[in-house]
Amino acid sequence: MTVGPDYERPDTTLPDSWTREIAADVTSTNTGAQLYWRKFGDPVLNTLIAHARKNNPNVYIASKRINESWHQRGVLSAAFYPKVEIAARDEYGIATYDRDYFKVDPGASHYQIAQLQYGWELDVFGKIKRQTEAAEGEYEASIEGWRDTLVFITAEVAISYIAYRTLERRIEIAELGTKNFQELRDKIAERFNLGIASKLELEESTARLKTSAAQIPRLNQERELVRNRLALLCAVEPGKIPTILAQSKSIPTPPESIAVSVPANILRSRPDIRRAERKMAAQTARIGIAEAFLYPEFSISGALTYEYLRRGVTTEILDRVLGIGSNLAWRIFNGCADKHRIKENEALLDQMVGVYNQVIIQAITEVENNMSRLHYTKKRLTLLQEARAAHKNTSDLMNEAYLTGEVDLRRLLNAQVDYIATLDEEAATEGRRAAHSVRLFKALGGGELVGVPEEKHYKSLAKKGFWTF
Repeated sequence: MTVGPDYERPDTTLPDSWTREIAADVTSTNTGAQLYWRKFGDPVLNTLIAHARKNNPNVYIASKRINESWHQRGVLSAAFYPKVEIAARDEYGIATYDRDYFKVDPGASHYQIAQLQYGWELDVFGKIKRQTEAAEGEYEASIEGWRDTLVFITAEVAISYIAYRTLERRIEIAELGTKNFQELRDKIAERFNLGIASKLELEESTARLKTSAAQIPRLNQERELVRNRLALLCAVEPGKIPTILAQSKSIPTPPESIAVSVPANILRSRPDIRRAERKMAAQTARIGIAEAFLYPEFSISGALTYEYLRRGVTTEILDRVLGIGSNLAWRIFNGCADKHRIKENEALLDQMVGVYNQVIIQAITEVENNMSRLHYTKKRLTLLQEARAAHKNTSDLMNEAYLTGEVDLRRLLNAQVDYIATLDEEAATEGRRAAHSVRLFKALGGGELVGVPEEKHYKSLAKKGFWTF
């Protein structure tokens, strides 16, 4: 028999649909997060993510935790089998002595003993089985932890890459603005020399030029920091990243629609939820381990012994025995410590149930938040594109009107500033839209459900069907 509760996956009530739907994709049968980074159509992004998933130290460490958990399980499951030990001793006497003399005598005696000991703990009440179940739960949780690390690293690389491309575009816009203000300042300088423009106009145009130029070092600094973060995520030297990044210039374009499926699929697609569920399974088994201490322990043990002794000319076989016996151990009283241990583990399970529900709520909230961010960012981007076109027309008209004296310089400068600022905000919003898409993909599970790093170790557990996809 096996004491303690058998694990059952908890029934979780989830909403039937999302608050905000995206392009009717909620009817899709998959999460939309399978190899999502390829949907951006950027080969450089694909290269960086492949490199990070292979070489990032955090991914490596998480994969080695799987190995650790697997072998911990092996240590505990070994208790199912008999244990055999061998011990031997070979001793020669080198002298004899009593109260009156001491005599060196290398052949005074010869003693030999060899013993083969064997034992087998009978898992009558399932303690060993529960220990193995707990170890398997932790092992499977370590796999989900590794997958969760992949999700995080993939998203961080994508977001950092999008930030890098966005900053490149914003630097180009700042340089364009500086160029425009430089041309305008040169025209005013010519007009000033001809006595047409005032000193005030010359100084004001110079101030606008310097203000615009001052944005470029700040943006360059931000770009360098993002580049260094990409190098850190990919585990390469910062100097090697520019060669890879030079292959593309545009901000990655996210897919127009993202299949978000239904909320219930979050349970299947997110590694952090699956990890929390496996932690509950492991803790349920620990309750059985604690309960097994209330019952007696049975084991079989014995030994095969050979013992030989020679003193002088006398030889004696002291022991030549094959023995076997049974053992029983039962703690009748220990101050109710075992019962308290059961309650302790039940309380830990209750905590893990709370963590599991918290992770689910957080996952649903993340999806809802990022759907909302993406939805409104797309609307804002459309309006900014229209505003940019209007500001461009206004700037061109103001430039002509200033040359003919219809408007003053300040109105022209304001029109130029508004155009450049709108152009910059459009680029920043385009980057935010791509980043929000990545965050939504991450919230949906963040990638394919990849197999474990060293498949050969784990085939014996594949029949469980939980963590193999």
